[in-house]
Amino acid sequence: MWAAIDPLPIVEDEVSYVLQSRIFATGHWTAPSPPIPEFFQQAHVLTTPAVASKYAPGHALLMSVGTFFGAPALVPLLLSGLTGALLFALARRVCNEWIALLAWLIWISDPLNLRFRAAYYSEVTSDAMWFLAWWALLEWRKTRERRWLLAVAAAIGWGAITRPLTMLAFAVPVGVVVIRDVARWKKWADLGFATALGTLMLCIIPLWSAKTTGSWRVTPLALYAHDYLPFDKLGFGVDATPPAKTLLPVDRFTYAGFYDEHVKHTVARLPRTALDRLSAIATEEWSGPRLTLVPFVALGLWGMATEVGFALVCSLALFVFYLAYGHWSEWTLYYFEAMPVFALVTAMGIWKAATRVRAANTVQLSSTAAALLALLAGYELHDARWKRQRMAAWDVGFYNLVDKLPVHAAVIFVHYEPRLGPHANIVANSPHLATDPVWIVNDLGARNAELMQYAGGRIPLALYEDAVRIEVDRTLLPATPR
Repeated sequence: MWAAIDPLPIVEDEVSYVLQSRIFATGHWTAPSPPIPEFFQQAHVLTTPAVASKYAPGHALLMSVGTFFGAPALVPLLLSGLTGALLFALARRVCNEWIALLAWLIWISDPLNLRFRAAYYSEVTSDAMWFLAWWALLEWRKTRERRWLLAVAAAIGWGAITRPLTMLAFAVPVGVVVIRDVARWKKWADLGFATALGTLMLCIIPLWSAKTTGSWRVTPLALYAHDYLPFDKLGFGVDATPPAKTLLPVDRFTYAGFYDEHVKHTVARLPRTALDRLSAIATEEWSGPRLTLVPFVALGLWGMATEVGFALVCSLALFVFYLAYGHWSEWTLYYFEAMPVFALVTAMGIWKAATRVRAANTVQLSSTAAALLALLAGYELHDARWKRQRMAAWDVGFYNLVDKLPVHAAVIFVHYEPRLGPHANIVANSPHLATDPVWIVNDLGARNAELMQYAGGRIPLALYEDAVRIEVDRTLLPATPR
């Protein structure tokens, strides 16, 4: 699905996470603020008081391991493998091996899965944490051993420093079960140790904030919102507070629809909002050949195992919690963690149908269904991979052009076109800016000469996005004596 050995981050969220993983890989929390930060303004990235992603650090911390070895895609790949393995293991544990196989095939061919998993989004980490916590919770309820409750706390804690709202939605139903069982079994000491471990992991957030913004009370996300997007926060209605700083045109394009979404995100419109989001999820999940799976989803919901019902409650909690945030209904990524549960429910429906059609040949019918699902997976994979390649084409072409520059060191001033899509915002920050041979910065017109004073001999180049061409900006070259 990555469609590359060393895939580029394409969407701004991905770019922000990869940048932060590169910073962490150097052994630092942040990188120094660049000279004249406006030139380096980049969506979802702070440039003052230091360079850092605005997002919580959990995902980037894990990715930094792969980044250190020159392969940032390694960690999302391993986390996806872990999630798939745990999905199979959990389904086999609460159902049987055939349902586990069917669930895995449905999950791996899920269009939402294929759209977002071969990328650098933090949901890949939070999804793995959900599955680790589910497995550990089952083990703890079976054995009553403290280590498994600690594992639950660790998974939720790491998820909370990755995607706080997502893990809060997950932690509420898990907490209800844990507290009920602790009270029943008198395991208060175990709960105390687990709470302490979870709290310790959460302390990474104020530490990260102090290192980034200078105050443990102000997170990078809060500072970024204050500087550029005061209205982008939980709640209903819109905050009309003006931003402290001005967004450049390309970043205004990226955030163009954010404000309107918050304006119409009101309590009165909540039923309509919920319906629009459910419709977007359903359209992405069950369009085309996958429409044939819908009856099995309905069948799987009937008489499901208690453990599957609990997983469904966690998924419902995720949907409910995100109703407090205004976002495009088409941005189904926020419900990424819930999709494996629907794959399992669908697989249960297929198994039930097989047992009712011909009880003596349930295995044969299930194996036929598995073969058909494998064909469906191949179709979905081919289609999604082609879309990913097409989406990455502009970025790949640009960086190929950079690799062939006729000069070794340069400052590339990017002249964006008004029609530019958000995936092609290529201005880049770096943890090694002082020694990087090439800077890619925003074109600020007459102010470009100011940045060249800090360029250290780098040649000024102009990138024209419309034709993807780079040429020397002779107006910024030092005057040559006659």
